[in-house]
Amino acid sequence: MGNFNRKLGRFTAFGLMLLSACSGDQEHRYWHAGSERPYEIRGVRYYPQTNYQYSAVGYASWYGPGFHGRPTSTGRRFDKNKLTAAHRTLPLPSVVIVENLSNGRKVKLLVNDRGPFAYTDKRIIDVSQKAAEVLGFKKRGFAKVRVTCLPKESQLAALRYKRRPYPSRRRD
Repeated sequence: MGNFNRKLGRFTAFGLMLLSACSGDQEHRYWHAGSERPYEIRGVRYYPQTNYQYSAVGYASWYGPGFHGRPTSTGRRFDKNKLTAAHRTLPLPSVVIVENLSNGRKVKLLVNDRGPFAYTDKRIIDVSQKAAEVLGFKKRGFAKVRVTCLPKESQLAALRYKRRPYPSRRRD
């Protein structure tokens, strides 16, 4: 039994060393495959898309200070001052154009996180604090927007995140 405990102890120590090597202040460089699996938040089940065909009108809100520096669903650290967004089901990463329908302002954003998970289904995207400033709704907190995914740019973003992009699919 002593030999078994010694081996188990070494195995556990090795595992902990591996985990500690993966943590820390470094940005994660590789894709988190769990972001592609269905998931549940507050009793609602979400099914991530397997293509980049997406266009929708709904509401955007912004998030920032409470999430700044925390890991996103892709493993990168959230920076409220970058042009990024969170979406419930778009492939991660994706690149989208978000247009504020009340003032016509547009911005290109990298979707690298999951959300929004508010108690309303009218919100279709959460944008960073910087994106809300560019779109002109930071003070109000939300805006009616059109979100359109850019397939080619999304595939390039996936390659930069060291993951295979989904194949581009056309609607007929």
